Amino acid sequence: MMNIIQIETPCEEKWDNMQNIPEGKFCDLCSKKVLDLTEKTDDEISQLLDASNGKICGKIFRHQSNRHFVSSEKTISNQENKKGYSRLVAGLAIAASLTGIQTYAGTFEKPLIQISENNDSREKDLDKEKISDNDFIISGKLINSDTKKPLPNVEVTFITVEKIFKVKTDQDGTYKMIVPDFHIRKNNNILHFDFGGYNDKDYILTKDELKNKEFSFESSEIGELAIITGGISSRKLEPTIFLDGNEIEEEELYKLGIENYKSFHFSGKTAQALYKDVSKDGLYLFYSK
Repeated sequence: MMNIIQIETPCEEKWDNMQNIPEGKFCDLCSKKVLDLTEKTDDEISQLLDASNGKICGKIFRHQSNRHFVSSEKTISNQENKKGYSRLVAGLAIAASLTGIQTYAGTFEKPLIQISENNDSREKDLDKEKISDNDFIISGKLINSDTKKPLPNVEVTFITVEKIFKVKTDQDGTYKMIVPDFHIRKNNNILHFDFGGYNDKDYILTKDELKNKEFSFESSEIGELAIITGGISSRKLEPTIFLDGNEIEEEELYKLGIENYKSFHFSGKTAQALYKDVSKDGLYLFYSK
């Protein structure tokens, strides 16, 4: 079963002002224990919720929100198959309100995207690298706007419902990948930047914006860890699910063994850009490794 974890009511009391207890803190405002979940694994958070009837007060990092994870393996008996099959509970997403966020340094704002003007000679050089006229070259550069230095070794993924294409930035912060032209749309192309799972970024780009673009990020956007505290609960999630471009039911996905697939979770405008008829609970895309 897919679930979503939410902070229903962010705590007004700051973590540092709460009383210390072995499990974390004690909040005088609501007279409740507030567990420190920042060092807990995904499975441990899920188990704590199960043991507390699906509701606890806790502290989590911002990067623990708005993502899915795979919990520990569970076995389901099958009367028609004595051997049974492994069922992995996947897509556990943490979606927390960002109200009352505390940070170690700086505040989180939307990334500043600086788009460079296309250079005709550079366009011609890129065209020479095409395998055929049916190829499209996605290229750009990532820099730190505070230090003006490039961001190397960042995984850049171009995402479609059917397939993903990925490459890492080089020492100059540049990336370049060749994609069959039929995967490129005039609008609503999704580019994903992986900053180690903490502050990953997704962008909806036009076809023209996929070429020779420079993205600029402040240090706090990709390096700082924000803390959210409050009441955490869970509910059943019913997202739209695709496996290698084909819509699939949750139960069928479990039967196949979800650990065999790379996955991404999207919500809101990004999910709608990828698939117009997406569920209100978002879009899960799974790909064969």
